[in-house]
Formats: sequence, C-alpha cells, structure tokens
Amino acid sequence: MINKKRFCLISIVITIGLVTAAMTYHWGTTIVAFAANSNSPDGIISIKAGSGNSTAPLTTFTPQKVEIMKGDTVRWYNPTKVGEPHTVTFVLDNKTMTDFAMPFGVASSTQFMSIPPHSNSEPVSIPGKEATKTIVAVNSRVYNPVVIDSTNNVKTLKPNATYVFNGNEKYANSGFLLPKGHDKNYPGSSNTFTVTFQNSGIYRYLCIIHPWMTGEIVVK
Repeated sequence: MINKKRFCLISIVITIGLVTAAMTYHWGTTIVAFAANSNSPDGIISIKAGSGNSTAPLTTFTPQKVEIMKGDTVRWYNPTKVGEPHTVTFVLDNKTMTDFAMPFGVASSTQFMSIPPHSNSEPVSIPGKEATKTIVAVNSRVYNPVVIDSTNNVKTLKPNATYVFNGNEKYANSGFLLPKGHDKNYPGSSNTFTVTFQNSGIYRYLCIIHPWMTGEIVVK
C-alpha cells in the first residue's frame, strides 16, 4: 500500500520543480529571460551549439531562443563529444547568405599540397578545358570569424572572437566552433564565440553547416 504522506510529499516536490522550470524556461520556445538569470559566473549567458554524444550528436542550439537586455553578452560554445563543427551565423542582409563549401576558379598551374604531406586528401576539382581550373573549397567567410558591415567592409576576427554588435552589420559569423581538443583537426577554428548586443531588436542566426539549426536573440 502506498504511504499517503510520502506520496503527497513527492507530489509537492515534483510540482515545485515543474513550476521553477516553467519560470525559467517556456516550454517549446525555450526562453531564458535576462542576464540576471545567466548561467555563467561572469554574467554571460551561455548557449550550446550542438550537443549529444558520439552515437547521437544533436544539431540544435540550446536554449534556442533567449531574451536579454541591451548591453548583455551571450557566449556560444560547442559541447559535443565528437569533433562535429557548427557555426553561429547572423545573416542580416539576405545578399550575404553563403555556404560553407563553394567553387572557386584558380590558375591551372596551381598545385595543391596536402597537409600533412602524403595524407589521404585531395581538393575537389571540376573537370574542364578552361584556362582556369575550378575547385571546391571551404569558404573562409564561414570557416573564420568574419563581420561584414553596411559598406561591405570585411573584417576577419581572431579565433574565439569577442564582438560587439553596433547595428551596422550585414553578416556576422563565429567561424567553425568545435569542442576543446577537437579544434586541432581544423587549424584556426574556435571553441567559443562571444557577442555583446548594444541595440534592441530580434537577431536570428543559424549554423551554415546545418541550416535547419537555428536560434534567436531578443534584445529589449
């Protein structure tokens, strides 16, 4: 027979837990409200870019939607157990949308050498009789942290970039984000991307490698 007092106590604990969770997260949209409730000792709100384990990596941002105040800071990091890269990419002008692998024309005399030497790798080359050879390469504006402003000025940032949004951006990208230890497989890649938002508005972003992987920052 179930002890009624114990059953009531368990029910109360579960109810309190659910109410507390609902105050922090809105079911479905997963909203974290304001930096006062941040999940970092330095007051920075952290967002996971990917998660899961080696058998079931997840392509999602967690939390997916965040509400903050002007002047607050958000940091993305990749906690995945395997070396699967993600990006945090703000496409604020549709004309700046791109892909992580793009075709480029190079002089036919150009020779590509694999690093390390003799490794089992080769660039994708599209056959043709043109004076230039077409290859497919990783797009630097996806691989590296990059910002493009309203005058089309392109600024490449350092890995693990820290950036302040000033409202003049057309495109802002984290570069490849990988878990610590796995970034050695992609030289020059990052573990984190940190952004401070100075202006109110809705800032939507995606992972260009997994374009169904989207997120949203609401700045009040």
